[in-house]
Amino acid sequence: MNIFESNVPQEGNRATETAHRKIELQAPADLTYLIANLSRAAREKLDKHLPPDAVPEDEDAMRKRVEELVDDYIRNTFTAAKDSMSINGMDAKEMEAEVAKAQEGEEIEPFDTKLAQRLQALSSQIEFQTLQLANLRRTAPAETARRFRERYAKDTQEYDTRLREVEERELQAARETKVDPGHVERVDEMQSTWQRGSDELLALKSGLGSTVARLEKAQKAVDVVGEK
Repeated sequence: MNIFESNVPQEGNRATETAHRKIELQAPADLTYLIANLSRAAREKLDKHLPPDAVPEDEDAMRKRVEELVDDYIRNTFTAAKDSMSINGMDAKEMEAEVAKAQEGEEIEPFDTKLAQRLQALSSQIEFQTLQLANLRRTAPAETARRFRERYAKDTQEYDTRLREVEERELQAARETKVDPGHVERVDEMQSTWQRGSDELLALKSGLGSTVARLEKAQKAVDVVGEK
């Protein structure tokens, strides 16, 4: 091997491209998420060591300078790391544009495991309630009709039972009631009038037959005379 030959990678080719696999991201939002998380962690450290309320009256020049240095460090770190990352097959120019956009973009909240579990639980409840509703739509009409028939038969039976009880009580009360006609005035006269009316009706009934026979004979006589 020639000692004057260099093993340094040529310009445009980094050693990491052959030695290590690139970090693969599925979408630009993944890069935005990484930058947002790193920026948030840096601010938490900055607030811990240089609290913003340490200088309440004037602006804290030291804190402002440290913020600028930290922001520059994060920006330079991701700019230098763009050659070691791959976002869904983007080329270098597209990667640079996405890195710049991510560094200036809105902050993305970190993944909340508890919130995700709550959402999953709510989704399961919605699915369960949907299945229950579909089952009710299929079975509720027949079940409602069955319950109505059972309730109607029960109410009818109870009504009939109460009606029989009332009739029995009234009949028993009537049996136990005694009628004393002694205090009724002119009972004998009423009985004789009733008897006389009955006798007259019987007489009228017996005489009615002979009267009808005479009327029939008279009608026949009229018919005979009319024919002559």
